[in-house]
Amino acid sequence: MTDALIPKVADPKTVLHGSSPLADHSEGMSYLQTLPRRLVTLYLPLSIILIVLLFPFYWMALTAIKPDEQLLNLEKFNPFWTWSPTLKHIQKLLFETYYPLWLWNTMLVAVCATILSIVASVLAAYAIVRLRYRGAHWVGGAIFLAYLVPPSILFIPLSSVVFQYGLFDTPFALILTLPDHPHPVLDLAADGLFQDDPVRALRNAR
Repeated sequence: MTDALIPKVADPKTVLHGSSPLADHSEGMSYLQTLPRRLVTLYLPLSIILIVLLFPFYWMALTAIKPDEQLLNLEKFNPFWTWSPTLKHIQKLLFETYYPLWLWNTMLVAVCATILSIVASVLAAYAIVRLRYRGAHWVGGAIFLAYLVPPSILFIPLSSVVFQYGLFDTPFALILTLPDHPHPVLDLAADGLFQDDPVRALRNAR
C-alpha cells in the first residue's frame, strides 16, 4: 500500500535516451534528430551560407597568386583553380610600388582620427551630462542635429581652413577633418555612458 503512494522516479539515462514514457521530444532541437532532417534544415543551409561568404576571399586569394596569362585568358584556363601559382604580384605590390607607404598613411590617419574623436567626444559628453549649466540639454540636441548635416556641405569651408593653416596635402589634414562626422554619434554614446554610471564612482576615480 505504501509503495503505491511513493511516486516512481524514472532513471535520467532512460529519459535522455527517449526510452522512458517521461521523455519529451516536443521542445528544443528535437526536430533535428533524424539525419535527413539535419541535412535539409541544418547542414545544407550552413553549407550555402559558408560558400557565399567565403567565396569572395577565395577569389581574391586565387587572383593574387595566378599568373598573368591565366588572369587574361579565362577560356583556356580554369577560372576557379591554378596549377602554377606565383608570388610575382605580391612582390611587385610590396617592393615596386608605394603601397607600404599608402598603408602606413592610412593606418596613421585612422588611428589618430579615432583617438581624437574619442577624446573630444568623452570630454564633450562629460560637460553635457555632469556639468550643470543653463541650456545643457539643448546643447546635446544641437550636437545630434549636426550629424544630419551632409559632409559634402562642410568640404569647402574645411578645405579653406586646412589650406590657411598650411596643412594641405598632409596626413594632418585628414586627421583633423575626419572626426567631424562621427563626432556627434560618439557624443551620444558617451552621454549614455556617463548617465548610467553613478556619480559616486566618478568621484572615487578622481
